[in-house]
Amino acid sequence: MKDRGFWLRVGWRNLGRHRRRTVITAMALAWGFAAVVLFSGILEGMGSDFIRSGTDLMAGQVRIQNPAYEPERELWDVIGGDDGVPVSELLSRIRSDPDVLGATPRLYGAGIIASDSTSRGGLLMGIVPESEAGVTHFLEGVLEGAPPEDGAYQVLLGQELARQLRTSVGEEVVLVAPSADGSLGNELFTVSGIVRTGIPEVDAAQVILHLDDLQFLLALGTDDVHEIAVALRNPWDAPAVAARLSTELADLAGEMEVAPWTQFRPELVEFAGLISGMNWVILIVIFLMAAFGVANTMLMGTFERRREFAVVKALGMRPGRIVAMVVGESLVLGLLAVVAGALISLPLVLWLIHYPIDLTPIAGEQMFMDGLFRFVVRVEHSWDIPIRAAVGLVVTAVLAALYPALRAVRVPAAEALAGR
Repeated sequence: MKDRGFWLRVGWRNLGRHRRRTVITAMALAWGFAAVVLFSGILEGMGSDFIRSGTDLMAGQVRIQNPAYEPERELWDVIGGDDGVPVSELLSRIRSDPDVLGATPRLYGAGIIASDSTSRGGLLMGIVPESEAGVTHFLEGVLEGAPPEDGAYQVLLGQELARQLRTSVGEEVVLVAPSADGSLGNELFTVSGIVRTGIPEVDAAQVILHLDDLQFLLALGTDDVHEIAVALRNPWDAPAVAARLSTELADLAGEMEVAPWTQFRPELVEFAGLISGMNWVILIVIFLMAAFGVANTMLMGTFERRREFAVVKALGMRPGRIVAMVVGESLVLGLLAVVAGALISLPLVLWLIHYPIDLTPIAGEQMFMDGLFRFVVRVEHSWDIPIRAAVGLVVTAVLAALYPALRAVRVPAAEALAGR
């Protein structure tokens, strides 16, 4: 340990010989470190925003269903099967998990919706608006009116569907849908509001009812739901939370599947992998450039100190100690660059964490993988990125110094001392 400290002190002393060159090289490395931390953080923030845009709008980060519900989506394949499941207790247990932000029940169906002038096929969705707002964001797109109230026989229509039906808030529509008991349910509803999700397919077909009203229309019980959608504090924790909930809720119902978004939204997983790959590309490209800078500095220093290396070789210094001298110099250079880079990047990262730049007024909202993406430049807080960048920079500096160190070992002592 004492020997390693000695070579670091020697490296520090040698860097002081040419302070201007040392400062220029260290600052170049520091800006490379800052660029990696900043751009990787922005990419991570963009990736998280994409994941949230694809899950927060309607899907949620964890989904609980009857295993037989997908892909046929039969009415009677409710959570818990024929015996059902106590929904209130199920929700209470889910919400008690420290990683869960909210949970909401849902019921689905299909039917015909008719106005005074025309009719269309519709996708029926029963929700509890109060809990739905804590899990997803599509109710924030209500353009007119309000979400349906319990027991009021109201519907919230997608914007395009309302246009096709030529109906508006306050008017009446008829819903006809096949029920779970084989009958044909039909009822008169009032349009409580118009919603725009931004997804054309949804806005052209979605009919949103209160959960109790849809259960009545489809002849299902009060504990019959097709899905529990769950929102998490951190979407990346979804696989672990899903596994934990699956174990903790097993005693409530045998027929229940707890799936994270990584399972039912595989396209988002591929995008997350793309973001990770781009981070590594940035890391490799910038640190390759840093490696050439360090190698150039060390080669120049080695050439200028040929007589010094010749003297220590003539005095009997072993080759390994000469290598340690050069590598120690580059190690100190790398550590200086990490400190300077941290001082450069820290205020920028903190600024973009707390004050992200919203470019949506310029770029607008864009559809992406069944979600609305807002162009916001922000940094995702993570210690992995700066630690990975710091280790990468120091390792790069050390590896880049190996070739100059080997050149120093091979300096011919007699020729160097003779000035040749």
